[in-house]
Amino acid sequence: MQVGWETVVSYMMHHPRWFEDFTQRPPTAEHFREYRAVMPAEWKLSRRGHWIISEPPDVPMPGEGWKLHASATSHNSAEVLRAALPVLLEAGVRFKFLMDPAAVQEANGKSFPRGSSGKFITVYPVDAAEFHAVGEALTRALDGFEGPYLLSDRRFPGSRVVYYRYGGFRSFFRLTPHGVKELMINAPDGTRVPDVRTPYWTVPEWAEDPFPGPKAKPVKAKPAKDKKTALANGRVVVESAFLQSNRGGVYKGYDTETGADIVLREARPGVEVGPNGVDAVQLLKHEYDLLTDLADTGLFVKPIAYFTEWEHAYLVEEYLPGTPIGRFSIVENPIYGLDLTPGRLTDYYSRFRDMWVQIADAIAASHDRGIVLGDISPTNIIVGPGDRIGIIDLESAFHEGIDTGAALSTPGMVTRRSLAARRGDRRTDYYALGGVILSCVLMCQQADVMDQGVPRRLFAEAAADLDLPVELVELISDLYDENAELPDPAVVRQRLLDLPFGTNWTQPPPLAVRAVPEKAASVRLHKRIEETLDGVADYVLNTATPQRDDRLFPCDLLVFETNPLSVAHGAYGTLLALHTIRGEVPDELLGWTLQRSTAHPMIPPGLYYGTAGVAWAQSAMGFQDLAIATLRGSADHPLLLTEPGVLIGAAGHGMACLRLWRDTGLDEFLDRAVSIGAHLADTAIRDDDHAHWPGPEGDIPIGYGYGASGIAMFLLALHQATGDAEVLALGEAALEFDLAQGEYTPSGLFTFPPVVSTEDSPTEVLRSYWDEGTAGILTTALRYQHVTGGWRDRIDQLLPDVRRKYVVFPQLFHGVAGMGNTLLDAYEFLGDPDLLGEAERAAAAVLCSATERPEGIVFPGEQTLRESADLATGSAGVALFLDRFRRTAPGARTNLNFVLDDLLGDPR
Repeated sequence: MQVGWETVVSYMMHHPRWFEDFTQRPPTAEHFREYRAVMPAEWKLSRRGHWIISEPPDVPMPGEGWKLHASATSHNSAEVLRAALPVLLEAGVRFKFLMDPAAVQEANGKSFPRGSSGKFITVYPVDAAEFHAVGEALTRALDGFEGPYLLSDRRFPGSRVVYYRYGGFRSFFRLTPHGVKELMINAPDGTRVPDVRTPYWTVPEWAEDPFPGPKAKPVKAKPAKDKKTALANGRVVVESAFLQSNRGGVYKGYDTETGADIVLREARPGVEVGPNGVDAVQLLKHEYDLLTDLADTGLFVKPIAYFTEWEHAYLVEEYLPGTPIGRFSIVENPIYGLDLTPGRLTDYYSRFRDMWVQIADAIAASHDRGIVLGDISPTNIIVGPGDRIGIIDLESAFHEGIDTGAALSTPGMVTRRSLAARRGDRRTDYYALGGVILSCVLMCQQADVMDQGVPRRLFAEAAADLDLPVELVELISDLYDENAELPDPAVVRQRLLDLPFGTNWTQPPPLAVRAVPEKAASVRLHKRIEETLDGVADYVLNTATPQRDDRLFPCDLLVFETNPLSVAHGAYGTLLALHTIRGEVPDELLGWTLQRSTAHPMIPPGLYYGTAGVAWAQSAMGFQDLAIATLRGSADHPLLLTEPGVLIGAAGHGMACLRLWRDTGLDEFLDRAVSIGAHLADTAIRDDDHAHWPGPEGDIPIGYGYGASGIAMFLLALHQATGDAEVLALGEAALEFDLAQGEYTPSGLFTFPPVVSTEDSPTEVLRSYWDEGTAGILTTALRYQHVTGGWRDRIDQLLPDVRRKYVVFPQLFHGVAGMGNTLLDAYEFLGDPDLLGEAERAAAAVLCSATERPEGIVFPGEQTLRESADLATGSAGVALFLDRFRRTAPGARTNLNFVLDDLLGDPR
């Protein structure tokens, strides 16, 4: 399950080491002072997330209806609340407000979800009369205040900060197969439908706008996403949207005066950008001025015009065709294409050296003009035709001693000093240059946010594996040292020009040489693994928080979005790893899990996100009675058959049933697995020798987690349990379907998109991971080859894409630990010692990300931005791979990642 960057950012704001929920941050006093000065003590006050809810005595709460909102900024929120409270008290109406100005700033922020942004006060009138009376009173009371426009609402007539929309008053939820709770509202016929929070005005079909007619519609010239819109008196024509954010859209269009392609950037007033809450409109004008100052350098995007229309501001820039250097380097880098020939390495680094020189020139030119850039990153450097670079997005740049920027920064590209000061400096610009160059060698710089040692250890390992020139290693190390002196721009430029790429590689580097386990090195590696696993177990025990309700260990942010028990992100995945390492689980921690409900409304029935995984983990830890009760309880779960795949769907639940049947001998679980197999057979879409199952959005997933090859794994195990030949044939057809979707990369690797490509939706990303991509499909193919034979050619086709040491993340689901685990599968099933050597390389890379903390050892979680102990993204999944590496052998069956190898029997 993927989440947007804005969600990741929101969970990073409340703790420096791990993802954390709003509820763990205590509010400051500004809003409470205003509230207590006006409101009677008998009004009930409670908190839900970052909202403070105020309820008058003996007032009923409708389930849904027309609600009122008031917007504010973090700078005026206390005053807005002060003005609104007498109106709300006199009306005796329920309402809620954001707990403090910091919460307001976050809700108004650039990355906040657009459908919810800007809302400071929400009022719940009990009927139409109260809606009109309170709305009119708030309009009078809040006259003269300013706040961001609420994209989901309409303005109450006569007001700039009072809005209205139809929606739920009370919280009704529907569980999804991932465990996310989807908000619902009641329709007039009693059915419940999704309470959709869109960033545009919508009304349920049964509701009638209290103010129908054109007066209620904002007359704003906001560019539509998919149709042409003319702005600036017809000079600018917008054709399409690159992206939409809370700050405003970024659009593609053309200039009617010149005919040139342009980019149009939009800013909405009241949106607060960066840690200092700079108004987006003010910031856009500031950026226009900076770009004007730098236009003659030829190294930055050129501004064309700045104008306002309706209430929004727009910056017109030249269109720079090209690709961000971060994405460009991933596509071209020989380490990801596994094309490590001397010629390929020489060409790549010689080509990128010329781009690095241009970036250094851009920094020097800025500093010559007294401008600090403040935020240089792999995402805002565009590589255009002829490898010319152009820098965009100068939100954080500023004239030294004159003004300030947004103080935004990119993980891995900013010094601790600049973060603390909330502004960049000249040294940070060169630090970022080192980070950009490092990212072109290996995309590891982002882990710098969690532990500065991680990217440096990975870089040292990669430098040795690639036989990088010592001059490049020293240059990156010097630039990427935030305590070093400010370098001389001319010296930096010359050091870049002198890099000896043309003479360095006369033979393939060590990473290109066949991996053969070496005894002395293996002994050292095993010792490091033992020490690391012991540290991981210590960390788990020392960071457990059984006094909390929402999670037991520091985990991925999805533990807050889903449920606290799942094996993917919740307690049971981490406890399983702890049991694997130490052989036991403390009663206090198991007791915490048993206090949490596994009732149908609370947790879905799937394997990695639901009760099937909970039951499997309980059984694996020796608690079979608990496992039986848990799995029995989900037999009639309404979501059981809504999804087909392994991660969240029927196939994963069926695998847990087979596990419990093997562990307990209870035929009820085998019967349920057979029933699930019959359902999958009935719902399969068959085409000649292929079979697949569509996803909920109409797409067709590929891979182990959601696609046909994961379902094929369940069907193979079911065949082994029942001997049903038709089940086996369906499984083979499913595996063949996924294999048929593979594509060859320019370097000859056979790999996979996450979903089937179509003409309307071509796939741009190919994946090699376990949950999506080659590693997961290979996981299934190896077991079919073991049982049936005849798949070895396909396995050999897949193996090259998994023989990787360097992947962006260390994790199990989509990282090097998952790929290393698949290499161990291949070693155990095929017996080739080279495969153990490749897995050894993967283990060495994983260990570079091990981070020592006072509590023990932990690994970076999602996006390598925070510590995580979970199975999907953090230490628990990494630990299962590292522990397995100690125990592996040809013919052994040591994979603990929820497979059923004990059902496979001897090879054919």
